[in-house]
Amino acid sequence: MPTELEGDGIAVRDPLHAGQSAPDNPLVEPVSSEDEAERTQRLQSDAKIVEILRADGFEGPRYDKVVERLTGYAWPTMVKWCGTGEIFRRTAAAGRPVPRHLIVADWSQDDRLEISTDSVINGMAVFRTYGLVEGRWHAGGGANLTTYCMGAVIRAFVPVYKAWHEARRTGQAELRRSGTDEEADPMAAIPDQRAPDPYQVAATNDEIRRILPMVKDPKVLEGLGWYAVGCTQEQAAQRAGLTRKALERRTHRLRNRINESGVRRLEPGEGEAR
Repeated sequence: MPTELEGDGIAVRDPLHAGQSAPDNPLVEPVSSEDEAERTQRLQSDAKIVEILRADGFEGPRYDKVVERLTGYAWPTMVKWCGTGEIFRRTAAAGRPVPRHLIVADWSQDDRLEISTDSVINGMAVFRTYGLVEGRWHAGGGANLTTYCMGAVIRAFVPVYKAWHEARRTGQAELRRSGTDEEADPMAAIPDQRAPDPYQVAATNDEIRRILPMVKDPKVLEGLGWYAVGCTQEQAAQRAGLTRKALERRTHRLRNRINESGVRRLEPGEGEAR
C-alpha cells in the first residue's frame, strides 16, 4: 500500500522488490514492471515528492520517511546481490566495474553485511547531495527515485569493496608473517566461525534506517559522498570545503551523537561491558 506524506496527499509507492526481474542497466526501469501510463504517473509523483522535500530543505520527518523507505529496500537488495555475486554485474553495467583480479568468492557473510551497510550509507549520501540537493534527478531522466537511489548505492559499492579487499590482503599478509614468529599468538590464525542469524540481519537493517536521518550536516554528507565515489579523505574534505581534521572532527561528533542517542547499540569492546 502507498504511504502518504502527511498533509500533502502524495503517495510514496512501494519500490520494486528484490525478487522481481531487474534490467541490465541499473538506472532503467524493467519494462514489464508497469505500463507506460503507470510509469509516467510514478515519475510525476516522485517529482512532486522531491519538490515538497526541497521546500523542507531535505530534512525533517517527511524526508526521514522517504529515506527510511529507500533504505529499507536498498539494504536487503545489496545483501542479496553480494550473496549471489550479482553486484559485480551491476557495477559493470553502471560503468564502474570491479577489476576481475579483486573479485573473491570466499568472503564471509559478515563481510557482505558490512560492505552492504557501508555501501548503502555512502550511496545515500551521494544520492542526497547530487540527486536531490543539486537536482540531478528529474522525472525526464527515466528512472524513478528508488532506481536512481540504487544506482548511487551500486556506484558507492566499488570504493567500499576495494578498501575491504585491501584490508583483507594486508591482514592475510600479516597472518603469513605471524606464522614464522615464535611469539605470535596462535589464536590469531584461527578464523572467525561466527555467522549472523536472522535477528542480526534484522537488527542491522533497523539500525541503518534509524542512523541515516541523523546525518544532517551538509558538509559531512558531501564529504561522505566524495569519499564514496573514490576520493581520499583529504580530497573529500577539500571538496566539501573542510580540512581533513575538520571533517574527522565532525564525523567523530556525529558518531558520538549517534552513540549517545541510543539509536545504535554498542557492541562489546565499544564502551559496554563484555
